[in-house]
Amino acid sequence: MAPQKTVSRRLGINLALAALVAVLLWVVFLKPEAPSGKTEYPLSSLAATGIDEITIAPANRPQIVLARRQGDWFVTQPFSARADMSHVDGLLGLLSAQSAQRLAAQDLARFGLDKPLARVRVGTQEFTFGGTQPLTDQLYVLTQGAVYLISPVYFVDVAKQPSDYLSKQLFDDKDVPVAFAFPRFTLTRQAGQWRMTPANGLRSQDDANAFADEWRHAMALSVAPEAMPKSAEAVTITFQSGKAVNIQAVPGKDEWVLRRGDTGLAYHFMPQAAQRLLEPAFAPKQ
Repeated sequence: MAPQKTVSRRLGINLALAALVAVLLWVVFLKPEAPSGKTEYPLSSLAATGIDEITIAPANRPQIVLARRQGDWFVTQPFSARADMSHVDGLLGLLSAQSAQRLAAQDLARFGLDKPLARVRVGTQEFTFGGTQPLTDQLYVLTQGAVYLISPVYFVDVAKQPSDYLSKQLFDDKDVPVAFAFPRFTLTRQAGQWRMTPANGLRSQDDANAFADEWRHAMALSVAPEAMPKSAEAVTITFQSGKAVNIQAVPGKDEWVLRRGDTGLAYHFMPQAAQRLLEPAFAPKQ
């Protein structure tokens, strides 16, 4: 009987080990998710693709309005210009925010919502930003008749200054330059070929194409509405659409400022970047 008992015992151990291995394999390869027990409450049911207007009303600062026109976003208040899409996307991110807490919209003062930091209207839905929860640093937000706690990340783009919403790109990608009129020379594209007057510096069509692309994709360090001195040197750029834009330029040691006459916006560039736009190698020397 002893040998039989030993065999039975070993068989039982082997079966137990096999069962344990099976469980471990199931855990490792199938990775079942244990229930978290946490409920995430969405703050909105709106889709970002259906939004055409965003209004930001910060406390003690001017209201900012952004609007979508033919697929592109623009700042329409307090000035009119193309918008920086990274900040627009940040604001639209409110629609996909979720919160682990949904509280009754009562006694709003305890959430800092009696004197909110800002109100943001995304399409038809308004978000009101209140105080901070001291233990988690999350922000109280009132929307859809309830108070939620969300990450302060969602407030980063709300807190921007009006000029921060402006695109730093000097021209729209759709604007294709076909003529440049500088005080000392002109460069014009005709019948697919660039022609320079006076014709004493342009080495190749590639040089002219690269120069035009430099203007087309020029990206500033910052942009804001600014007045410029009347003595500023100017260049007029004509685009394929027939639109012409006058650019005033003021050189400086640390930065150069280029101001668009049609919008009144001043774009700040590093000196090297601005010199490539205003003082190309093929330009006549003073």
